[in-house]
Amino acid sequence: MNVLKWTPIFLSLVLYGQEVQIDDSLTNSLLIDSISVSEPGLFQNAQNSFLEEDDLLLIGYHPFEETTLSNFGLPRVPVWWKPNNHLNLKIGDRLLEASAKRPIYASLFKENFPHTKIMYAPTLVEGQKMNVIHQRPYKFGSVLIDYDRTVSEGYLVHEKLKTTRFAFHGNFSHPNIPYNSEWRFHSFKNESNWNGGVTDDELFLSNSESNWELLPTQWTRLNTEIKQKGLDWKHSYRYSNKAEIDYELKVSRDSLFYNDLQEDTLFYPVRTDSSSSLSRVFTTTNHALRWSQKIDSDKNVMVGLSYQNFDFETSDLKQYNLHTSLSSKSLKNHVSLAYGIDANKRYNLQANYQQKIFFLGLNHQFKLGFEKTHPSWMMQNDIIFHHPSKLEISDVNKPSTHRSLEWDMNLNETISLYSSYHNIDDHHYYNASAIATQSEETIQIFQSTLNYKIHYKKWNWKGQIGYQNCSSSEIPLVDFLTHQKIYWQGNIIKKATLAQFGTRIRYKSSHPGMSYSPMIGDFYVNPLYETEASLRCDLFANFQIKTLKIYLSYEHINGLGQGNQYVLKPYPMTKPFFRMSLIWNFYD
Repeated sequence: MNVLKWTPIFLSLVLYGQEVQIDDSLTNSLLIDSISVSEPGLFQNAQNSFLEEDDLLLIGYHPFEETTLSNFGLPRVPVWWKPNNHLNLKIGDRLLEASAKRPIYASLFKENFPHTKIMYAPTLVEGQKMNVIHQRPYKFGSVLIDYDRTVSEGYLVHEKLKTTRFAFHGNFSHPNIPYNSEWRFHSFKNESNWNGGVTDDELFLSNSESNWELLPTQWTRLNTEIKQKGLDWKHSYRYSNKAEIDYELKVSRDSLFYNDLQEDTLFYPVRTDSSSSLSRVFTTTNHALRWSQKIDSDKNVMVGLSYQNFDFETSDLKQYNLHTSLSSKSLKNHVSLAYGIDANKRYNLQANYQQKIFFLGLNHQFKLGFEKTHPSWMMQNDIIFHHPSKLEISDVNKPSTHRSLEWDMNLNETISLYSSYHNIDDHHYYNASAIATQSEETIQIFQSTLNYKIHYKKWNWKGQIGYQNCSSSEIPLVDFLTHQKIYWQGNIIKKATLAQFGTRIRYKSSHPGMSYSPMIGDFYVNPLYETEASLRCDLFANFQIKTLKIYLSYEHINGLGQGNQYVLKPYPMTKPFFRMSLIWNFYD
């Protein structure tokens, strides 16, 4: 590989560029809010240590919770059935949502020195990823610049991939007036050549209702271009010690272009015939006004009003949302309510109650949730692909009702158990024919995740074990999945270098099957793509010298004699490969 030529340089740094390292106790800094730490030296110590957030940035996905449109991780799929954010109008295109996600950085940099973080990592196959983050304080605020560039040959999901992301964060606080302003300019561009899976001749069954023909998929050489530009701007004014008002504006424009379509292409579920290109352009504008009031030393109340405008070609959808919440420190509870209504008189309702209690020597947190919502993003796709001449939304689909109970229990500082129960009526989803439909049965889901960290001398064991059960195949879930990380951590070479040596193991049981359709921009239930259980093992060695961190890993080592395994058919896991990544911090 190309990165191997850098090995001698990195080894020389490990052997000769040494300096006595910080105490091991500071390396367990996951709970440190590194952006808000102001104690001298603590920020640098946290950034120079091995952080879980750095691992997530380097590999580009969460190793346990979710991984969509990728053949690297261990997906807890699907994760989008939870309607948490459906109160707002959304485009619902999974390709854009998965690509444009970005970790949230705190807007205020409180240190009295600038900080630059440079990250480099191989990605996909023969790919390179470079990320530069620079933040700097000023007299009345701070700024942060985030630039990320990825170029790769890809592997099966993307034949070629080019991604550029840029964001500029800033904040300003007036020295004499209790006014604060925060802003974020961001842009995202992705160019991909898709190949659609492991074979070029996957066949779909004909559907008499749609009068389809039995045709092979031909999007194996599909070219896509995705662009997103946006502005977030928040103004806050504290007009007393107990009250604060803020206004937030968010504007984004999303463009998706599908090019080089061939004639008679079955771009499931739509046959493109003689079309050679398709485009989707969306503009979303959000205004939000919130008022927060401290009733007394114990209770706080918030009331907010937001307006959203969703513009797609000749369609212009508007929605108004009302938010309110009440919290109490002494009672350790929080109540929130949100209600939204759009121009078509469709409404969305969310209500949540959260309670913290200390019982039998353990900390517990309970959350009761209720949501009744229309599938705005699914309906919008229905307008785009099935009723291009209609602007109004059909009332055929009833609102979906979602009731939930979540229980989070901390056994101690190292072991926690999270469980949840969900009861869903009239669930909206894409069926095996990729048609938007509703479930005729009540769906019940149970999920439980055990998180633990075990430390013995210099040995560490971090793990997550998840179990989930669904009463219906209309929400396909794996039953069991786990992510384990076992490693030795300590100082080497006269205590000058902090090092980690270990392994990562990921396993998931069989999955009932689903597929991704680029045309609808979403996943649909597909029993033909049932995925068997899969196992992935990685070996890694990490080194930290002064402000430089080096990550070496041989990933999917068990694939050397195991052949193709699938995260989600028809996309197999990436073949075994060596990865060498680095993170370098500068404080001047």
